[in-house]
Amino acid sequence: MRSQALIQETIRLGDLIVAIFDEAAYYSSDPKEVSRLATQTLMHMLRAARRTLAPLPPSIVSNRTRHSGKQASAEAW
Repeated sequence: MRSQALIQETIRLGDLIVAIFDEAAYYSSDPKEVSRLATQTLMHMLRAARRTLAPLPPSIVSNRTRHSGKQASAEAW
């Protein structure tokens, strides 16, 4: 049996958010509940993506912090 390869696609953030809200609306008709479900799902996906992304190169981090006046931080993103 052949293993299935992990497929990653690049999509627009707005398209992702719309798809998440559409899916949440499938589970509830209450607007507050739909918003809560969609927000929870989006936060879960963003946290997972953050864990899998490589850290930014120091040159990019230092350029961003130089322009914003903030100190570089490993936590910043």
